[in-house]
Parts: sequence; structure tokens; C-alpha cells
Amino acid sequence: MSFRNEIRAHLAETGESKRALSLRSGLNARAITDILSIEGLKPRHSTLAALSEAIGRDLLTAETGSKPLTWGELTEKLNRCGEKTRASRVRGIMAKANWYGNKRVCRHDVIDFFEQHSATSLGLSPSSRSTYKCDILAAIDRHCRRDRPRGVVDLGGIWADAYAAVKDSDIPTDCRLKAGPFFVYLFDRGIMPNQITSETLAGYYAYRLEMGVVTEAKCRKHVGNVVTLLRHMRTDPSTAHFGFVAAASPFSDRRDKFGVATGELKDLLNEYDNCLVPWASGNASRDGSTYEAFLAELDREEAKPVCEKKARLRKSVASKSKHRAKAGKEERVERREAKMREYGFLTEDARWSSTTLKTRRGYVISLAKALAGSHDIIVTSLRELVDYEYLAEAAKALSEANGGRKDTGYLVSVLKTMKKIAIGYAAVSDPEVDDIKSLIRFYETGRQGIAPQNKAKLRKFTESRIQSTIDLSGSVMKRINAEIDRRRKAERKKTGVLPDRVGAINLELARDIAAVLAHDVMLTRAPRSSNVIEAMLDWVAFQDDRAVLSIPALQVKGRRKGDPDYVVRLGERASRLMRNYIDKIRPLLLHPGDDENPYLFPGQNGRQFTLNSPYRGLLKRVVRLLHQEVGVWINPHLYRHLVGWIWLKESMDNLPRVQQLLGHKSLQTTVEYYAELDDTLVMDGWQTYLETKMKASA
Repeated sequence: MSFRNEIRAHLAETGESKRALSLRSGLNARAITDILSIEGLKPRHSTLAALSEAIGRDLLTAETGSKPLTWGELTEKLNRCGEKTRASRVRGIMAKANWYGNKRVCRHDVIDFFEQHSATSLGLSPSSRSTYKCDILAAIDRHCRRDRPRGVVDLGGIWADAYAAVKDSDIPTDCRLKAGPFFVYLFDRGIMPNQITSETLAGYYAYRLEMGVVTEAKCRKHVGNVVTLLRHMRTDPSTAHFGFVAAASPFSDRRDKFGVATGELKDLLNEYDNCLVPWASGNASRDGSTYEAFLAELDREEAKPVCEKKARLRKSVASKSKHRAKAGKEERVERREAKMREYGFLTEDARWSSTTLKTRRGYVISLAKALAGSHDIIVTSLRELVDYEYLAEAAKALSEANGGRKDTGYLVSVLKTMKKIAIGYAAVSDPEVDDIKSLIRFYETGRQGIAPQNKAKLRKFTESRIQSTIDLSGSVMKRINAEIDRRRKAERKKTGVLPDRVGAINLELARDIAAVLAHDVMLTRAPRSSNVIEAMLDWVAFQDDRAVLSIPALQVKGRRKGDPDYVVRLGERASRLMRNYIDKIRPLLLHPGDDENPYLFPGQNGRQFTLNSPYRGLLKRVVRLLHQEVGVWINPHLYRHLVGWIWLKESMDNLPRVQQLLGHKSLQTTVEYYAELDDTLVMDGWQTYLETKMKASA
């Protein structure tokens, strides 16, 4: 029995009126009348749940579907009812909107169409445009079944709770946005979180292809985001208790496009993990000697007795001025580093981070699979992989597999990694290194500086958007303060007590304030993403009420021990925000038991939480705020280019200042990145010069 018949049966048996049942169920007075009289109306899950409880009948499992009306059927109904003028107007708009006779009628489509088209574009007068819109909506309301698509409002039980948890989590935005439609799909089919499989995802993909209006590629990407969503939900503390299964993707792994399993590269990867990683981390030499053994040998050499004259010389040198002492110390450091290189160790500034090790392991796998897939040759060592003949063929296969594209620079990054391995780890000869360098030059993208897709994003920053970017902190904080005031008033109305401002700040508002502060830091001097995320609390000092963030030289790309720190000196407003953040907001962000967290931005509940960790999702929140306020999506690293772009738009004479601001050691680096960023930077300057001269002449 359908849910409508269940309701009718209840009314007939009890004699209760529609209005009374509506009000008793907590609904509006006409709810039951609308449900029973409007053909095809689909009540929300919460509505059916309330009615089920009120009448003691299960309406949630009752049939709710009905065939939707098409535009062709609607015009036929209008003609049969004698509404020929209205039918004519419907057909006129159908032609302009390319709505064919077999297309489903949707009220929202009509609203969107008239929103996007003015009277002029429709060839109508303003009054006629309004008449057409009202007539078509009236026809839909009178003759159509209500075909509201099922959405998150229909979710109930565990799925409604899971959706609410995902919305409030730090799961990546792309994944959170896919939770709604995916949960509705599972809810409608009675699939529980622990029953999700690859077949479930394959069925969802087929469903979206059949029901959607987007391309196959977009459907595939959508399902890929769902795979990532499930992986996050399985481990995220805010969603793990729902019992989601991180099902494998229904699509073949694109990295396995060569048909080579990673397990076939076990010898190569064992060498990478057990030999190269200790070397790249600075814990061992390329031949396996430990760093401790090297230091012990170095100490023994330095402790060897010397003749009397040398002993007197060293004593005399040590007694000289501090400058000489410092020079002597630097000389000893250089000698030690030279000795490290001689013994096959990486010096401190050349060591690979854990992230770099992971990324470059992927490069090794890509090349090895490319060679195996194209020539059926499995390399078993890194020395083989950097051999020019093997490397050239692997690079060729990898390039062809990626469509021969040269705009991403991926293959060049792979080959540069192989060059590092060849020189430092495999210790190949100079001619072999020259061969690898020539291979890199062959696959060079032919460009320097910022990638084309990032240039396109920077060009979206018009003068008004630049101003919105600069004003972002003020506009977001204004909105946050308004929300704090609203929450305080609501609490006073509820309890009679007005809480203080800090007491009205919840976790989400605190995270937004942290994001605003991070935006200020990045806009002030654009440190690299890792330097913002991993900024330590003790790096912050206040000088004359100005907040100063001093990033140690060793933490900054391209700087060595002894180089100056990278100093970010905030302005007055941002300094006040920093002070308030440290004193009042940061304590709200600390996880219970994480009071000793050393980071400026302490870790939050996300994919996984560990004590004394930084807030890894901070910059995702920053760029989300930027998109909301400015209307442009960028990646966090693009902040550095954005700062240079803004200042150079002001004047190309700022090029040396941009170099100093961003900490480039060479002006040439700045020129390569920004001088050719956009011809308009040069042309606008020349046009201004011409106009100035013309005015002077006139």
C-alpha cells in the first residue's frame, strides 16, 4: 500500500481531520491536504517519519514514486483544458530554452531560465516576460506532479547523522560535497556503511551516468571523490564510529596503465626503502656506512697528534680576534661537509624530507613500470634505472602514456630526481650525468616560472578582486563578530545571562579566526605552505606591539645554517589579531590532553589526530575563505605568486622589491617567475608613459 493510501485509511478509520493530523504531527496545517491532493508530491523523510509516529503506521517503506510529467504532456493537458494561450506561451519558452517534448518538467528549471534571461534577450517586453513566467509556473502548479528529486532532506537514521558529521568535519571539500548524493543513493537501497563494496561504487557510477546530465569523465571523477571520502570517513575520529568501509575504486588504477603490478618491482623498491632512504635522510652513506661511524672516524682523524710547529700555529689562530675564530669555525664546517661528500653522505641542507621521499618513490615506480610495460624489462636496482639507455626508453614510454604533454613538467621532475640519485647515490661518471642532463633538456617544457594554468588563475585577480583579497581579513572578521553577537544574544534570551565574547566562540569560528590569521601571514610575506602550517608558537615575538614571525633559516627552502631567518613582520591590525589569537582563541583549538602542543596552529580532528601535531587542514580552510570572499579557487602555494602579481601590477619597478619580499636569492629567479607573467604588466606601463607624454605635449 502506498503512503497516501495508508494516510487515507487512517483518516477513514479514526475520523480525524486532515488539519488535526497535520498539527498533531508537528506539520503545517495544510500538509496532509497537499500530500493527498497534489499528484506526485514526494514528502521529506522527516515528514513521513513524523506521520508514521503520529498514526502508528510505517510510511517510510511505502511506495513514494510516481511518473513525472514531460513538457509535451503538459502542453497536451493545457490544450485539453482549453488553456490554448498558456500552452502557446509554454511552447514558446520551450523553443527558446531547448526543452524538448520528452524532457521532464521541472519548476526549478523555469525559475533558473528566467533568472538568466532578460526581457530583451527573450524578445519580450518586461511585462510580457513576467506574464510568461507566471503563466508557466501556474501551469506546472495546476497540472504537474511534483517531481522533487530526492535529496539530503530525505535522509534518516544513521545516514542523516553521518551526513551531519561529514559536513562539520575537516574532510576535503571535494569529498564532503559528494557525501549528500552518495548517501541518498545508499539510503534508498538500504545499503549500510559496513556493506559498501567496489560493486556498490560501480552501481553508483552507472546510476549517475543514467540519471545525470554530466560527462562520463565527471561521473568518474565524482566516484573517485567518493572513494576518497570513504577512506577519510573510516579513519576520521568524527565519523569512524559509523563503521564505513573504505571500498576500493571500481576503476583500474591509472598508475597501473602499463599493466605492471607494483609487486614485480620488489627488488628495486627494497633497495629504495632500505638503502636509498637512509642515505637520503643523512643516516648512512651510499655504501651503507652509518653516520655515527663516520663521525667517530672524523674525530679520530682530528685527534691525531701533530708536530710542534702546527700545534703552535693552531694555538695562535685560536687566540686571534672573534672574526678570525668565526672564520675558522666556518672553515672547519666546510671541511667537514667536504669530507661528508667524499665519504658518500648527504650534507644537512641536501637531505630529503619524508614527503620528498614518498613523492620520489612514486617517480621511481612510474619509470620502472613504464619500462616494463613498453619493453617487458624489469629493472632490479636503482643503478640500472639511471642507466641512460634504460632511462631514455622509460622516459619515452612515460611521456607517451601521459599524452606527450609538456605543460605540466611532471616528467622533468621525475628525470631531475633520477639525476640526483645518479650523482649522489649511484655515483655515476660525469659523461653519464651529462647524458641525463641532455635527456632533461629534451623534455623541458620550454617555459620558465609559473605554469600556464596558474597564470590563468592569477589573471582572474582584477582590481576589485585584489581589493577583496586585501580586505578579506576585515570582512571575514566582521562576519565572525556579527555571529558572536548573535550567539550571545540568543544565549541571553535563553538563559538570561549574557556570555562573554570568547564564551560565544565555538570550534568552527575559532578555526575560521585561525584561517584569517594565516591569510594575514601569507599576504604579508607569503612564506611557503609548510612554514605556515608548521610554524612554532615560540617563533612569534612582539616588538613595539608588532607581531614578528621568525622562521629559522634551516626551515626555509634554499637557506642554510648561518643564513638569516625568514622574518614576517605583521601590520598593526594583524598584530592585534595575533595577540588575541594566542591569548584567547588558540586555547579553544587545543585538543584535550594536547596542552603542550608547540605549534602556533595546533592540530584539529581530521583524518587522524595525534598529540603535538600541527593543523594540517589550515590552508584548505584559508583558500576556501578566499574563494567565498573573492570568487577564485587557488592552491595555497599560489599565494606567493599572488603577492608578486599584486605588487607588479602596481609597477614593474617593484621587481627588486618582490625579490626581497619573497626571499629569492637571485633577481634572476624573480625575473623568470614574474617578468613574463603577463604582457599587460609591461603594456600598461608603456601606455601610462605615452599618455603622460601626450598630456605634456598638449
